[in-house]
Amino acid sequence: MKKKREEWEKLCRTYPDLSPFVLLKISMVWYGAVLTETALDRLQEPDYCFGKLEPFAIQFDGRPANKVMPGGILLRDATYVYINYGETYENPYQIDWDDEQGEFLLRDEDGIIDTVDFVPRPDFFGKITSKGTPMEAVADARAQKLIFTAFQKCRLWEGKDQCHFCAFFTGRYSLGEVDCEEIYETVREALKEPGRFSEIYLSGGTDFSGEPPFSVEIERYIRVLQAVGRNFQGRFSSQLMAPAYPHQALKRIYEETGLTSYCPNIEVWDKHLFQTLCPGKEKWIGYEEWIRRTLDAVEIFGKGKVCTQVVAGAELARPYGFKTEDEAIKSNFEGCEFFAKNGVICLSTIWRPHRASRLGFQPMPSLSYYVRLAKGFHEIRKSYGLISTNDDYKHCGNHPDSDLERLDV
Repeated sequence: MKKKREEWEKLCRTYPDLSPFVLLKISMVWYGAVLTETALDRLQEPDYCFGKLEPFAIQFDGRPANKVMPGGILLRDATYVYINYGETYENPYQIDWDDEQGEFLLRDEDGIIDTVDFVPRPDFFGKITSKGTPMEAVADARAQKLIFTAFQKCRLWEGKDQCHFCAFFTGRYSLGEVDCEEIYETVREALKEPGRFSEIYLSGGTDFSGEPPFSVEIERYIRVLQAVGRNFQGRFSSQLMAPAYPHQALKRIYEETGLTSYCPNIEVWDKHLFQTLCPGKEKWIGYEEWIRRTLDAVEIFGKGKVCTQVVAGAELARPYGFKTEDEAIKSNFEGCEFFAKNGVICLSTIWRPHRASRLGFQPMPSLSYYVRLAKGFHEIRKSYGLISTNDDYKHCGNHPDSDLERLDV
């Protein structure tokens, strides 16, 4: 069994130009982390207690029924680490609570590695809308990002066309379509906490309903963004993660709302693997059209305000994926550079296999693969003058490569 501390320290020596905290983050996501009973008990207190509702309705069988899970983990430099609490990990980190020192401790098999903290509970959690819905069912929170899921299911699952790596909306709880008035009220309440949120993020499961396809979804996003916008004057810091829409539809969204950035995630760069692993995206839009629409969006939102991402590691999943990590690295770097030279920020997120997905639970690529990927993506975007202002460490926390931007001069 690998020694996590030794492996991390070796990575720090091998990559002295990379933040040790980002390397630790990659390691924590790769290995996973579990909460001791003492830590979980401390996290039930009002300053950390998030809630039992999972906004993306992911199935996590390992969570105790009588306890709520916390928000993301914060390392000492504020690096945000998103962990799937309740997953079954083979050799995870452990997070404990030291009552005497009053701090959370990150441990491996040999002892304490560092102190960590958790995203504090937002003030609006525990409150209800005028229609009686708990506000934590309407919005989730990361470090400084307020997250809304406008449609809490994905219609691609109906025809078994869902992305093969996806486990979203596999749990039991879902609101379906959110109510715009409840969105407005939740944003209004969240803004009462000064300085807590600096961006609003909107996404949801795919809904291809309507004629032309996606017209129902597009109208929904416009309504929701308009409801959010009632709390602001003019444009507000925001991102929409949605399918790749036609130019005219995107122009409508931009002109009729206060949206400032757009993120049509391609998920897999290689054409054949995209068609295999993302059958719904291929069926309803198609690989070439997805890319064309992504590039066209730059004309509307501007350079660096259109993003996409790859679910790094899924391109190596069996039985479809690349045979070697070098092949996968080459493909991903090609995609990142293609988007960068066209003004699109391409990010990588770490694939965590999940038993509820079509790919199921299987071994991930090596830890060094994700380090090489993060370093390369960051360097490519930097060479084209692209900086992520929506998916950096303060907002998203899912992208180690954008975390590295803090060291740029």
